[in-house]
Amino acid sequence: ISGIAAYIGTFVSPSKGPQKGETVVVSAAAGAVGCIAAQMAKLSGARVIGVAGGPKKQEYLLDVLKLDGAVDYKCTQQTLGEQLDKACPDGIDFFFDNVGGEILDEVLQRINLHSRIVVCGAISQYNSGNINNKSAIQGPSHYVRLAEQSSSLTGFNMMHYSSHFFQAVRYLYWHYYRGNIVCPEHVEKGIESFGTCLETLFSGGHCGRMICEV
Repeated sequence: ISGIAAYIGTFVSPSKGPQKGETVVVSAAAGAVGCIAAQMAKLSGARVIGVAGGPKKQEYLLDVLKLDGAVDYKCTQQTLGEQLDKACPDGIDFFFDNVGGEILDEVLQRINLHSRIVVCGAISQYNSGNINNKSAIQGPSHYVRLAEQSSSLTGFNMMHYSSHFFQAVRYLYWHYYRGNIVCPEHVEKGIESFGTCLETLFSGGHCGRMICEV
């Protein structure tokens, strides 16, 4: 499911997927969907920067996923904006967003002409609880940059793209069995670990897919 969501958001939903030589940013890049989306963008020939929280995840993005750069939104030495400026000196062409909030606003300030932003999720709003109170959701304050840069921001629900599922699965199998895409898993054993799994899932204490093995 995570792989299909990544495929739809990378290649089907936007007007144009990542292109060779473009700069792509993926938020929650160490998560189940983000890690696949980031690898797909790399396979397209793009330069890919992952955003995640903490040194461990930065290492994962660089050493396991082989991304071109990693931004730590939890870093206390540099702001998120400063890190993006350093990692994306030529701006951002494509953004696969799983988080929303501050990260989306920072990216909007750095988009290039005809860039594409795809909204897959809004983890920052899930964690705050605002997702259940739509009037309290933090929206992008720099949305006018879309007009200034003739760019697009689109969202998607993968269930509206079921006709593309077979194509997505074929793509994923092709690259997985050739070692081009890795699918890391964080496994907790026993039904008694379900609570821990759920807490870890929303606190970002894992890399890849979170699995509760019963």
